[in-house]
Amino acid sequence: MSDLIPASVVADAVGSPAAVVVSCAAEPIPGSSGAATAGVTRLVGRAAVNGRERPFTLIRKQFRPVTTGRHAEAATDPRHWAYWRREPLAYQAALTGGPVSALPTGPGLTSPPCYGVLDDVVYLQDVTGPAESPRLAAARLGEWQATATVPAVPWLAGHQLAQRIAVSDLDWTRVDARPWLAALWARRHDLLAELRGVPGVLSHGDFHAGNLIAAGGATVVLDWGTLGTGPAGADLAHLALSTMDDTLVDAYLTGAAGRLDPREVLLGYRTTLALTGASRIHWMLSAGIPVPPGYEDLVRPADPHPGR
Repeated sequence: MSDLIPASVVADAVGSPAAVVVSCAAEPIPGSSGAATAGVTRLVGRAAVNGRERPFTLIRKQFRPVTTGRHAEAATDPRHWAYWRREPLAYQAALTGGPVSALPTGPGLTSPPCYGVLDDVVYLQDVTGPAESPRLAAARLGEWQATATVPAVPWLAGHQLAQRIAVSDLDWTRVDARPWLAALWARRHDLLAELRGVPGVLSHGDFHAGNLIAAGGATVVLDWGTLGTGPAGADLAHLALSTMDDTLVDAYLTGAAGRLDPREVLLGYRTTLALTGASRIHWMLSAGIPVPPGYEDLVRPADPHPGR
C-alpha cells in the first residue's frame, strides 16, 4: 500500500499525523490526455486515527517525460509548454509557500489542494462539483491575471502558442477548408509579432471548460502542466473555444477591474482565438471530424488587426 500513498499524504488528507492506512483501493481515471501525464488514479480508502476509522479519497497523478511527437525534443526545456516536471514543481512550490508559488489560491480562482509531492507523483484533493459558469470563470481569471505576480522560477512555460506554431507547418491544400483559413495561417508570424506588445501574465495554458469545477464557492482549475506566462486574453480564448461563447471578454475585464488595457486584452484574445482555432480546424478536417456549427464564425477575425 505504501507504493500508492505515503503515510504523510494520508495524514494530511484526514487531518491527523496519527493516521494509519487500513485499506486503499485504486480506481484508474481514463482520458487523461496531458502531454506529460503518465496516469491519474483515484485512491479510496480508510485510515485509523486513535482507534477510529476515517474515510479518505484523493487523486494520485503521475508524470513522465514526453518522448514522441514533434514537441519531444524541446520538451526537455523547462521553459517549453510540454516540460514534464512542471506540475510537480508547481505543487511543491505551493506546499513550500512564499514568493515562488505560481498557483492561484483563491478566494475566486484556485488550484486543487495538494497533500504531497513525491518525485514524479502529486497527491491532490478529489475536488467534485458541477461545471463552473463560463462567465464567472472568465471574471475570476481576469482578476487573477491582473493581480498575480509572475514568480522568478525557471520552470514556467513560455508563450505556448508561439512554441506550437514554431513546429507546425500546416498544409491547407490537403484539406477542404475555406480560403480565408489558409490566408489567416499564412499571416501567423506577423500576428504573433503583434502579440509581443501585449503584457504577459500568469497563464494556465489550457483554460477550457472541462478543467473548471465550481466547488466551495471557488472556481477550482485542474491540470496545471502548462502553467507559464502568456499574453493577457490568451487563456480567455481557450475558454471561448471550449464553450463556443464569444461574449466573455466583458466578464474578464470586469474581473481585471481596470488593471489591464482592454485593447491589449482584446488583441491577445482575438489573435489566440484565430490561430488556435484555425489549427484545430485543420486537425479536424485532416481527421475527418466535422467542424462544429458556428466554430468557423467564432475563429474568423473581423479584420486583419483584431482588437485595433
